Amino acid sequence: MGFYGDRKVEHETECEAAIRAGDSGKAAFHAAKAAEFCYALAQETSGPVSASYVSMAEGWLEIAEKLKTAKLPKSVASSDGRANSPGEQRLGGATSPLPAGGASSPSEPPSPGEPSDSEFLISADTGVSFDDIDGMAEAKAAIRDMVVNPMLQPEKAKALNIKPGGGVLLYGPPGNGKTMFGKAIAHEIKAPFFFASGAQLRSKWHGESEQKLSRLIHEAQSRPVAVLFLDEIDGLLPRRTENSSAVDNRLVTQFLADVGGFKDSPNTLLILGATNKPWEIDDAVFRTGRFDEKIYIGVPDAEARLGMLRRAFKGVALEEGLSLEDWAEKLEMYSGSDVVGLARKACQIAFRRSIDDNTEPLVMTDDFEKARGTIPSSITPAMLKQFEEFNRKRFS
Repeated sequence: MGFYGDRKVEHETECEAAIRAGDSGKAAFHAAKAAEFCYALAQETSGPVSASYVSMAEGWLEIAEKLKTAKLPKSVASSDGRANSPGEQRLGGATSPLPAGGASSPSEPPSPGEPSDSEFLISADTGVSFDDIDGMAEAKAAIRDMVVNPMLQPEKAKALNIKPGGGVLLYGPPGNGKTMFGKAIAHEIKAPFFFASGAQLRSKWHGESEQKLSRLIHEAQSRPVAVLFLDEIDGLLPRRTENSSAVDNRLVTQFLADVGGFKDSPNTLLILGATNKPWEIDDAVFRTGRFDEKIYIGVPDAEARLGMLRRAFKGVALEEGLSLEDWAEKLEMYSGSDVVGLARKACQIAFRRSIDDNTEPLVMTDDFEKARGTIPSSITPAMLKQFEEFNRKRFS
C-alpha cells in the first residue's frame, strides 16, 4: 500500500505545481491519476478508511473535470492578492482542496491509454539488492538461474539454448516482500523497473484496458533489459468462466498473445506477476511459455526475522539483556511487514518514554511487549492452509 500512497501524493503534488504554472491540461491529468491511486488504496483497505479514499477519489475527479475547461493564469493567486496556500487552489471561483505532498519532477501526460515513463517506469535503478532482503534463499537461487547467471555467462547459456528472461509468478501471503524482491531483481541485472497493478490497467472504456496492457508490455520489451512487475495479477488475469466479463476475457487473451512473442525478441524482459490469491488466476497463465517459474514467497523463518530485526535496530541502543534472537523466535507467523512494523512501534514507544521521563533513548523489553500488543500477526493458520492446498492441487 506504500507504493499507491507514494504515487497518490506524487500526482497530487504535480497537479498543484501544474496549477501554479497555469497548465490546466497537465493539472487535469495529474488530478485524474491521483483519483486512480485513491481508488487503488480504497481496494487495499476496508471500512471507514476505504470509504474516505473513495470520497477523496471522487473529489479529485471533480477537480480534474473543472481543470479540463479552466483557464489558468501563469501564477495563480487568491482574490485577496496573496498566493494560494499549498492546501488550496481556486477553480472557477471555488476553492478546491489539494493535499500537500512531496515534490517530484514534472512530466507531460501521455496520450489516452498510452503508458509513459512517468506513469509506469518507477526507476532506472531501484537501489534495492538481494543483500537487503532477508531469507528467500530458494527464490534468489531460482532468479539467479533464470536471469542473472545467463546474463553473466552468455556463452554457456547460448550453448545450452538458455535465454534469460521470461515470466515468474511470485505468490504467497501479503506483506512478505514480493514487490521488494522484484526491485532487487531489477537492481541485480541493472535493469529499469516497470510497475503496474490490475487497478491501474483496468479501464471502463471499451478496449482501453487491453491496449494499456499491451503497450506497457511492449514498452518494457523495447528496452535492452527490463523488469516488468505486475502487481495484483489475480485482478488483471482472473479465472475465465461463463460468467466472466468481456473485459476479463479480453485482458487474459491479450496478455497471452503478447507474452507469446518473447522468444522472437533479442531483448531481455523479465515479467514478474505478484498475487496473494493465485487460485483466482486463469489456468492458461500457468501453462508453459507464460509464467514458467512459480515461486512461493512464504512467511519468513526465524533466521529471516532476526535479519529484519537487526536491520531495523541498527544503530539503536537496546536494553542490556534484550535478545533479538529470542524475539525472532517469538514472532513466528509474523509477516515481513509485521516484523518491521513491530520494530518501528517499539522505537516509537521508547521515544515517547524517553521524552516523558527525560531519559536516554533506549529500547527496552517492555517496549517490545507493548508493541506486540498493538501489532499482532496478520498471518493466520487458515491463510497458510489455503496456500498449502493450492500448492498441492496445482503443483503436486
